[in-house]
Amino acid sequence: MMAIKKQIFNALFILSIMIISGCTQSSETFDSENTFSIDITYPTGLIPQCESGLIDKDSCYLDTAIRTQNVSYCLKVNSQRDIPECITQYAIKTDNVTACTTSYMMTDRSRMRVLTNDYRYKCYYDYAFAKEDRSICELIEYQNEEARLLKNYCLAVFDEDTDACSRLEVDYYIRNEYDKIQGDCQIEVAIRKKDATLCGSALEKENGPYLDRRMDGVFLTDCYSKVAPAVDNRTLCDKAKTYPYKYIPCVGAFIRSEEVTDFCNTYEPDFISGYNMDAQCVKDLVAGKDSTFCNSIEDRRDRTQCLDILCQPPYTDCRDQYKIILDETTCDQTTTYDLNTESVDYGHIWSGYAGGACIADIARKTGNPGLCQTITNEAYRNKCYVDYAHMTEDVKYCATLTITDARSDCYTAFAVYGMDETYCENIDTNTTIIQPCLNKIASIRGQELNVTDQSLSNK
Repeated sequence: MMAIKKQIFNALFILSIMIISGCTQSSETFDSENTFSIDITYPTGLIPQCESGLIDKDSCYLDTAIRTQNVSYCLKVNSQRDIPECITQYAIKTDNVTACTTSYMMTDRSRMRVLTNDYRYKCYYDYAFAKEDRSICELIEYQNEEARLLKNYCLAVFDEDTDACSRLEVDYYIRNEYDKIQGDCQIEVAIRKKDATLCGSALEKENGPYLDRRMDGVFLTDCYSKVAPAVDNRTLCDKAKTYPYKYIPCVGAFIRSEEVTDFCNTYEPDFISGYNMDAQCVKDLVAGKDSTFCNSIEDRRDRTQCLDILCQPPYTDCRDQYKIILDETTCDQTTTYDLNTESVDYGHIWSGYAGGACIADIARKTGNPGLCQTITNEAYRNKCYVDYAHMTEDVKYCATLTITDARSDCYTAFAVYGMDETYCENIDTNTTIIQPCLNKIASIRGQELNVTDQSLSNK
């Protein structure tokens, strides 16, 4: 009897080991399939560049991820809500759709830290359209109602099936975000088929949750304004005149630069719709164009606004264009702050486009740091040099600063970028003032040596 019991016990023991082993293996399989290697360590010298403040942090980490073929850099962008977008862009730019399954740590609604890749269906969705690849739509799983909707939309558009568009069902809990998806699907098919006549027939099939979209003409306005560039027919834009925020971008696909000022001066916007003509007209007309488009705009203000929209720091490609139309007297029209007043607190200077901020902006765009010296207000003058130093990545301008906080801002960025404590020593002779700069370098050095997927998961 004892022998039989012992045999049964041994059998159960072996069975339990097999079950545990099976469970363990299943868990390991899941982890290896959906996460990147835990052994990856960030290469020395790359994190300081992105953390220095001299360049945009999120763009830097995305660029670094692409250059090193290491998607884990996306886990270091500014916030957890920006991580999926970085991973999606990484997947698209590296032609690596498997990156969409990359997992990352997030804080859920119950404030628990969890490892997730639940966003992957949105990554597949964006990748499919970016690469014009219908097969990627098939990778979208029915994780939730939003995933189901986006998959069906993706397939309907690639199949150019307006009937499938009208069958899209929007769940009650996501209808505020996707109440227009049936109509958007119809419009996208019309664009792909380059057939404006589909706008009228699609209206009959558009059956979104809010019927007023059919009744007030918004759907047809949407459709004609978006199909017009696809069929190269500017007259279709006229069907959207009652909605300037749709009409003006539509005209922008066809307008010549010499028409910009007259168009914006004569077109009367529908202010009921909340469209601000002064702020938006030029912006909507020139969006997506090359900066040389601005050269033939006669009105100086409109040409400046055009350059502001199409040019990016450090303005190297646009500097000569700016020099032609800008000088410090431009600030006379926008100055609401007296530059001759006593210095305000450097940490609380107004960042609006006035006074010293205006002159600093022109100094950056025209490559003329000497303009900073013309600012009599000490706080704005210091801020001008800090911004110029960072934009040009030239530390010599930090030496002109007279305010301690400004010197700290200026030198710390270069200290972090180069991982060089000697920059910190230029801030002040007081060790308590330079200590934050040293601490930041020490912190990043620790990250360089130790940050891996595993350490991120423990944070």
